[in-house]
Amino acid sequence: MASMKRPLLRLLIAALLVAVTFFAVKLWTGKYARDPDPRARYRIEAARLESDRSFKWLEIHLRKNGDKDHDMLLPVRLVTADGKEHEPADTTFGGGPEKGFTDIWFKFWLEDESLVGKIDLRMNGGTLRVKTNEGAPTFDKDGKAVLRSADWGKTWPGF
Repeated sequence: MASMKRPLLRLLIAALLVAVTFFAVKLWTGKYARDPDPRARYRIEAARLESDRSFKWLEIHLRKNGDKDHDMLLPVRLVTADGKEHEPADTTFGGGPEKGFTDIWFKFWLEDESLVGKIDLRMNGGTLRVKTNEGAPTFDKDGKAVLRSADWGKTWPGF
């Protein structure tokens, strides 16, 4: 009888490890929209929030999604649930002359109440959903949050 318990115990432990690994991978690979608006020309990779007194810095990391580059002549606006439009406070481009801008980071300065509802990013004539859910995001002890999906109930340490 004891000889049968040991293989069964090993099988249960192995199954538990597989299940935990599966759910951890699922959690950590949560993504923004898999089929973003093609007119936006980019897709959201991640967003990072950082507290700064009663305001928040929202930095959105975008990666090129297609052949067309970002149109510098078209406005970029973050639109919050209250209908307010925010211009980027800072923009950083990544890439090189041969490939164009492969990555863009837009940084926005927002009041706390702007983060409560849905948030969209309008660029290049398209719209990308930054946040889908209601409610404010949660922050770590340092006042930071990394968001890898439009559901801001899920946060990760680091960026």
